Amino acid sequence: MKKNWILVLLGVLLIVSFAATQVLASPADDSLYRRTPDRTPGARATENAERRAAQGGGNGQGNGNAQGERLNFRGTVVSADAASLTVTMEDGSTVTVALTAETRIRVPTLNGEATAAHLQPGLQVQIQAVQGEDGALTARAVQVIPGRPAQTHRVGVVTDYQPGVSITIADSSGQTYTYRLSKETVILPVDRAGSLQAGARVTVIARRDPTTTDQTAQGIVIHPTANRTSPTP
Repeated sequence: MKKNWILVLLGVLLIVSFAATQVLASPADDSLYRRTPDRTPGARATENAERRAAQGGGNGQGNGNAQGERLNFRGTVVSADAASLTVTMEDGSTVTVALTAETRIRVPTLNGEATAAHLQPGLQVQIQAVQGEDGALTARAVQVIPGRPAQTHRVGVVTDYQPGVSITIADSSGQTYTYRLSKETVILPVDRAGSLQAGARVTVIARRDPTTTDQTAQGIVIHPTANRTSPTP
């Protein structure tokens, strides 16, 4: 009899243990673990990034990629024509960009009337360009960067003189310089103006327009001709 009660008691304990195990493994507890992954900030960020990438905006440029990568350059003009512009960068490398009818060319002193013809060699420019899928660069805008006007005083011998147009002189090293003449160009002294011709020794005072490589003479000083006397016999 006593053995039967022990068997019954063991049976009851087994039933209770089984019921407790089922409660601990119920779906209600499992929901605590199921909701964690899709609510973490990292998961949301990853999902958003994947969605933007699928829409073509994963790199933050949106639809800009359809127009090509936008690049900026600053350098010195080497050559320019209606179709292209080549500049030298500070590191010595060169960059060539295509010019189109849509390219905006800006020169500070020309009030929106600049063309590729005004992009003279030696000028500093800032370029905004777009790179196509084939790697070619097309300029969207070209801006001439004005520097400080440089005033020069150069002494030399006149090699060519076109009144009201230009004067060219050669310095002591043989280097030649050409200056434009204008109505404001002053020739001094006035009583020597008639001797301003090839062979005359002069000092040219000029100021370079920072938006062009040309120089206009502000003043021309004619040096006196050396008086040579015959040696006394």
